[in-house]
Amino acid sequence: MKQKATLGMKRALILLMVLATVSSLSFAQGAKESTSVATGPVSMTIATWTSNADQIALLGSFVQGFAKEKGIEINANFESIPFAEYNTKLPLELQGSDGPDVFWILETAAPAYIQSGLLAKLNDAMTPYDPSDLSSDAMALWTKGGNVYAIPFSTSPFFMLYNADLFAKAGAKNPDQLIAEGNWTWDAFRAASKQIKDNTGVWAFQTVDGQGYDARILHNLSPIVRSFGGDFWTEDGKIMVNAPQTVKAVQFFHDMVYVDQSVVPPGNQSDFYAGNAAMTVGQISRVSKLNDASFAWGLAPMPSGPNGNAPVIGQAAIGASARSKNAKLASELVAYMTNKASVTAMSGIWPPARKSVLDSEAFLSSNAKVTPMQMKTAVADSIKTGRVLPSHVKYPQIEVESKMSFDKLWNSDANVQAIMDEVAVVYAKYIK
Repeated sequence: MKQKATLGMKRALILLMVLATVSSLSFAQGAKESTSVATGPVSMTIATWTSNADQIALLGSFVQGFAKEKGIEINANFESIPFAEYNTKLPLELQGSDGPDVFWILETAAPAYIQSGLLAKLNDAMTPYDPSDLSSDAMALWTKGGNVYAIPFSTSPFFMLYNADLFAKAGAKNPDQLIAEGNWTWDAFRAASKQIKDNTGVWAFQTVDGQGYDARILHNLSPIVRSFGGDFWTEDGKIMVNAPQTVKAVQFFHDMVYVDQSVVPPGNQSDFYAGNAAMTVGQISRVSKLNDASFAWGLAPMPSGPNGNAPVIGQAAIGASARSKNAKLASELVAYMTNKASVTAMSGIWPPARKSVLDSEAFLSSNAKVTPMQMKTAVADSIKTGRVLPSHVKYPQIEVESKMSFDKLWNSDANVQAIMDEVAVVYAKYIK
C-alpha cells in the first residue's frame, strides 16, 4: 500500500510540473488565432479519447462529407489519447506547431480551455447550421462573452448497467424490478450488492470504466454525493466537498468497498463487460461494449438518495485549435460535425445538444440495443433534469492536487471526514 501511495505521489508531482509548464505558456498568454486558408490536400489531426473503431469510422465519415461539401481533399489523422492522460497530454500537444487541429474537450476543463486562448471562435462557422437549435443549457459551458468556443457533441447522463443473470443467480431483485416497486434507492442498491457478493462470490459493482479511484473520481462519486444533497463545489464558489451530506455519501461508498466488500476494490481489474461484476455506471457510448456479452443485461436510471433523484450528466464538446495552420477550416469542420445530420447520426452513441434531435421519436429508437423506453427514462428524461459535472477555470490544477488527498480514501481505516477536509483546503486555493 505504501509503494502504491509513493507511486501515486510521484505521478501527481509529474502532472503538476506539466500543468505549471502549460500555465506559463498559453494558459497565461493566450494564443493568436490563425486565419490562413487551406489550398490543395489538407492534413488534419483530430484528437479524441475514444479508440472504438466504429466511432472513429463515424467521425471519419463526417470529415469526408465536409470535404465533399467544400470541394477539397482532407487527410484526417485520428489521435486517440487515453482518457486518464487526456487533460494532461492534450494541452502540451496544443503548444506545438503540429498539435491537433480539432479536439474533444471534457466539461470539467471547459473554463480552462476557454481562458487559455487555445480555442478558435466558432460563431461564424456555425451560422449555416441553425445555431438556434442548440440547447442554451447545453451550450452554457462553452460560451463566454457572446462567443462560442466549442460545441457539445455529447450530453450524456450516467445510468446503471446491470447483469440480469447475476441478479437472478443471487436471488436479488434487479434495478428494473426495484423501480417497479418504487424502491430503486442507494440503500436498495447497497443491499442488493451485498446479496450478490455473498451469494455468488462475484463483485457486485465496478466503478465507471474501472477508473473510479483514479481518473474518474468525480464521475464515480458525484451521482451518490448529489443524491445525498451534497456536492464538490457550486457554481457560485461554495465549497461543499467536506459538507456533512457529501461526507455521508462518500462514507456510504467507502463502506461498500471495505465493510461490505461488494465493490471491485482499487487495483482489481474485474470487469463488468466481461461478466465479472454485476453492475457498473455507463453511458450510451458504452453500450456497444455489450454487443458480444454472454449474459442478459439491462439498464436503469441511477438510484435515488435522501435528496431524491439527482442525474449527473457527462458532457463533451468539439473545439478547433486557434493555433492550427487551418484554423478557419477546422472551425468549419467542427460546425459541420455538430450539424443536425451529423448529430442525428451520432445520437445513438452520444446524446445530442440539438433540441430538434433530442425531442424526436427517432432519437428514442436510435440505438438498436436500447429500447425506446430505456432511452426515455435513463437518457432523455435525465438530460432534462440533470446537471453536468463541476468545472472550473483552474480544474487541471484542482484535479491533480486534490487527487493526492483523494488517494488516501482508498484504505480500510481511512478517516473520510479528515480527508474531505483536506480536499476542501485544496479547493479553497482555487475556488473563490
